[in-house]
Amino acid sequence: MTSLTQDQKTEIVRLYKLKILNKNIATIMGVSKHVVNNYIYKDYLKTNERAKNTGAHLKLADDVIEMYKNGLPYKTIAERTTLKYHQICEILKLTTFRRRQGITIKNLREVQRMYEDGSRIATISYKLDLSYGQVEYWVRKIREGVYTSVH
Repeated sequence: MTSLTQDQKTEIVRLYKLKILNKNIATIMGVSKHVVNNYIYKDYLKTNERAKNTGAHLKLADDVIEMYKNGLPYKTIAERTTLKYHQICEILKLTTFRRRQGITIKNLREVQRMYEDGSRIATISYKLDLSYGQVEYWVRKIREGVYTSVH
């Protein structure tokens, strides 16, 4: 990959913010569109706020963290703050506080039923308000045949 100077990177960002197409930025800068795409999508947007993401949801971070610490489910937090599930998760990554909760037999059977019906792990996690890792763990056990239950 062609390495870009800091001036070129600054100019690419400026043109990108002006909503100029990446291929046109490449023509203006005299580099390939792949170089522009790689810089924008792999470097600039990963280290800066995405164009669509204004970060407005982070203003509610204190409220979200407080509700989470009080044991409210993600769905309730989403309803009270009008934030999306992924925005709540992004905010909660900022704190070191974690709720530890086991999975009930009822939830485990529901995970199994939903998985067998073809639901994705993320969907199961969201609908049952369980952590993705917890659902992923039990789905793996179900796949391996370690956990089987009679519905």
